[in-house]
Amino acid sequence: MSDKLLLVVAALTSLTWGLTGIFIRLLPPVSPVLVASLRLFVALLVTLPFIFLLQNRQHGFALVCKRPIAYVLALLLVAYYLLATIAFQVAPVAEVALLLSTAPLFVLALRWMYGTKPAVVEVVGALLALSGMIVIMSPQIINSGHLSWQQVLGDIAAIMAAIMTALYAFWFKKLAEQGKAPEASGVALLTFAMGSIILALLVATTGKMGDFSELDSRSWYLFIALGVLSTAIPTFGFALASKRLPAIITACISLFIPVFAGIFAFLILGEYLNLHFLLGSLLVISGVILIVRQAHVKTSRD
Repeated sequence: MSDKLLLVVAALTSLTWGLTGIFIRLLPPVSPVLVASLRLFVALLVTLPFIFLLQNRQHGFALVCKRPIAYVLALLLVAYYLLATIAFQVAPVAEVALLLSTAPLFVLALRWMYGTKPAVVEVVGALLALSGMIVIMSPQIINSGHLSWQQVLGDIAAIMAAIMTALYAFWFKKLAEQGKAPEASGVALLTFAMGSIILALLVATTGKMGDFSELDSRSWYLFIALGVLSTAIPTFGFALASKRLPAIITACISLFIPVFAGIFAFLILGEYLNLHFLLGSLLVISGVILIVRQAHVKTSRD
């Protein structure tokens, strides 16, 4: 596959991931556990035929299933999908997408905790990103008389989802440096399978089965779009881009997701971007760019 085609794949990955919040918000107000479960189940159904057709993929997935660490990594991604769903249901789509893109900030914090002192540029980037997050959430903090607990919950869920992504990325990188990392596509498939089963059991045990009655034919079309366009395709597209393109380009995929999400939210949901969000997003994206760029410089030197 040519580099030009890979760049198209990277752009489509940002575009389709940017649609995630739109599909979730267009669904009826059902349990986020049910939404995440069906999303992963659809992604699993779409992915399985390709695994069965490609013998090398079957062997790779079998090897992944024998690695206990793969299950831990998959659980982190399942937690990410659930938390992101909760966030998109109750907070503005563009705001959630932006907070989800702050994972590099938490990766930096994890590296610091494990003894890797951050560079000055990374510290500046972290401070900018944190300032941006505070600016974005400040209307909910300052206007306590009009405090939207749902939006605060959504913001917190989005930040926790970003932490799950950071834990996954940090741990996966550590394993890769030791030559022990499981295949990324195999972990993704394991995530779809485990998430479908675990979250379905959670739906059954929490008495949320009645939410199925809220789903009409339109809802099922949305679930198919969510599972295929915003889960299966970008997951494997990102894995492919990560293998073949420079790290700085694949890192930019996450930075463009809030941009596409904001545009889609405005055009489809009618969500307007206030001044706090615009200023905060500028700070967050600038901070994340500094962190990612410095990480790329370090990798190039190594």
